[in-house]
Amino acid sequence: MTANAMKANAVKARAAEAAKPCIQGRVMIALLAAGESRRFGGVKLAQPLFSEELAGDDFASVPADSKPTESKQPEAKSEASPSPTTLIGHQYGVLSEVAARLGASLCVITGAHHETVASCLPPSATLLHNPDWQGGLGHSIAAAVRQAKAQRAETLLIALGDQLLLGIDDYLGLFRARARADTRVCAYYELTLGAPALFHVEDFEALSTLSGDRGAKALLSQRYREGRLIAMAMDDARVDIDTRSQLSAYLARSKAGA
Repeated sequence: MTANAMKANAVKARAAEAAKPCIQGRVMIALLAAGESRRFGGVKLAQPLFSEELAGDDFASVPADSKPTESKQPEAKSEASPSPTTLIGHQYGVLSEVAARLGASLCVITGAHHETVASCLPPSATLLHNPDWQGGLGHSIAAAVRQAKAQRAETLLIALGDQLLLGIDDYLGLFRARARADTRVCAYYELTLGAPALFHVEDFEALSTLSGDRGAKALLSQRYREGRLIAMAMDDARVDIDTRSQLSAYLARSKAGA
């Protein structure tokens, strides 16, 4: 796979975005929010987005849950006082609108900080706790696939909890870029294939065996080589939040209107 070929493919995908989203069969959106946020030094996804001041010690010192707080079955949240201005609240809001427009279901995959993440989401949110979150991103994807199978979904959109610059049109663009439901589509940025990514039911078996922190990159590359994946140019997907300094920089740029 050459960089020039990937760029050409990405340009074609971007040109196709104006088309109507290709929806065939059931669609499930999985918002991955299971990580420990070790580099951040606290519950990254619970940080507020309305100020340059990060959350205090109450969030920064919350430890990872040592065991699941709920069963492995998805739960509809019942807590009150959601926080839509947190990082995960923002992402959930964007993807909720995407799900509404597509007639899709939305499931949040939690893990290390289940209780804190749950407190940032509305009562209607569907949560699935991944007890194997310590095994890395791959285990969270595998958990999402199990839920997609239970829903008999034919398409699975994998989205990350910290890609703050992505908006509704970016996610809908993945569906617009494909002409057939069995065509996979993913973001292409900085010469790499990555999330957000659309997978077909034929990928579920391979995805269900994932483990470690590399996620599904190897499968995306394989599907691209097979000519069964479209790489869509999405520069904003390169921006994710791993450290407090990155979040502070994002908030400063937002405040300045950059």
